[in-house]
Amino acid sequence: MKKYGRFGVFLVLIALVSSLFAACSDADDGEASRTVSTTSETTLFGNLPARDFGGAEITILVEGDYMTTYKSIEIMPQEDSPEIINTAVSNRNALVEERFNVKLKEIRTTASGEMANNIKNSQLSGSNEYDIVMPYIPTAASLATQGTFVLLNDLEYLHLDEPYWDQGSVKGLSINHKNYFATGDFSLLSLACTHAIVFNKDVVNDNKLENPYTLVKENKWTIDKLREMAKVITQDSNGKPGMQFDDTYGFLINNNFVTSMFVGSGERLSNKDDNDMPFISVNTAKGVDVFNKIFELVNDKQATGHIESFLSEAQAAGKSSVWQAATESVANKRCLFRAMSIADLPELGEYECNFGVLPIPMYSEDQEEYYSMVSTIYASCAAIPLSNPELERTAIVLDALCQASTKTVKYNYYQVLLKDRKIQDYESEEMLDIIFGNRVYDLGVVYNWGGTNFDANSLAAFMNNIAFSGSNTFTSKFESIRDMIESDMDKTVAAFE
Repeated sequence: MKKYGRFGVFLVLIALVSSLFAACSDADDGEASRTVSTTSETTLFGNLPARDFGGAEITILVEGDYMTTYKSIEIMPQEDSPEIINTAVSNRNALVEERFNVKLKEIRTTASGEMANNIKNSQLSGSNEYDIVMPYIPTAASLATQGTFVLLNDLEYLHLDEPYWDQGSVKGLSINHKNYFATGDFSLLSLACTHAIVFNKDVVNDNKLENPYTLVKENKWTIDKLREMAKVITQDSNGKPGMQFDDTYGFLINNNFVTSMFVGSGERLSNKDDNDMPFISVNTAKGVDVFNKIFELVNDKQATGHIESFLSEAQAAGKSSVWQAATESVANKRCLFRAMSIADLPELGEYECNFGVLPIPMYSEDQEEYYSMVSTIYASCAAIPLSNPELERTAIVLDALCQASTKTVKYNYYQVLLKDRKIQDYESEEMLDIIFGNRVYDLGVVYNWGGTNFDANSLAAFMNNIAFSGSNTFTSKFESIRDMIESDMDKTVAAFE
């Protein structure tokens, strides 16, 4: 059963939030507890200088309402955002504005591609319209190679080594030890774009299956175990010949989750050497074995259904999308496991559904950690345009925004909305801590070497396309696109050298 209604808890939560901000220094729960600054200074902004910027306006460019799930709600309150988030955003902004005597201003994009165009046009015209920009990570990566951004590592008051900056992004997104963009506790989208798996607990219990939570804790949650359990559930249950979207599936997987499972298995599309330079690592002997195992799972029709393959059926049935249809399958006990991002949890929470959350499974039981890929396509980050003439002021405000978000914006999203409102049991709270405790930013996905995120010839997508083609051409396909991938990577490296 559903834990809470969509808005029914807000009055209670708002009352709780009033006490939260008064006593947030006592918060010590899960991921939130690991994001408190470890600097020797114990007060908020204690590692920043005392500055009065005389009411200066700080303009921040964000991705706007042309997006739905993946629009920015992180910098200014939005009319359709949960009140608990709007309250946290307002409180965070007030802390920064009052401490440094600045006024935060947001400009929202209105179309795809506008972010990059606006940044470049502002720089070319010399208007210096934006102090801070918050593009999706692939957009930031492309602009960084064009010399558009300030090198963040050079800014004295931008403390990238502090935990309120996502250290996975700082280390994972750098090349040659250089960060032109990074993400941190201000970014709800980088949290929402983390991949995981949701499951229906009633389906587990009704079929007397093993407890997935126990499997995770005992390092027995593997691809083989997922497949074994999924095969028990998949059946033609809708009374029509063949398998349709409204039959029963053990595992529903979407187009780009194959890459996520590859990363979850401890492999990487690209790695970095001791000099922080990237190299392609997808084609190792272990990588081939991992892909073969994922390929077998995806193509086992007794275990797995492909979400996007149900497009025409879902449309004919009046569903708003195939992803909504997949969510309904979980809610209506017609699906055991479903691939997802954390952004999908609110939709599932609208149904009377007894669900739980799991990390991406391991390759085998001897794997030491669970890994969760951040699907960076719509994950937001922060950068400073090279044309910005007020670098010290901007660095101070950006660092302040990030550290003030830890116990306001991030806490209320991670602890209050996800754990207290959407998650239904303590075990799933533990699972969230596992999922968020080992998130991966893979440069091979970020830079789309060889093509784009959805291009069958790109490092980011070629495995996804092969898996759903039904023909395992991993080795020959990689060899055919290898030169282009490495050429693109070399161009990226050259830009950072």
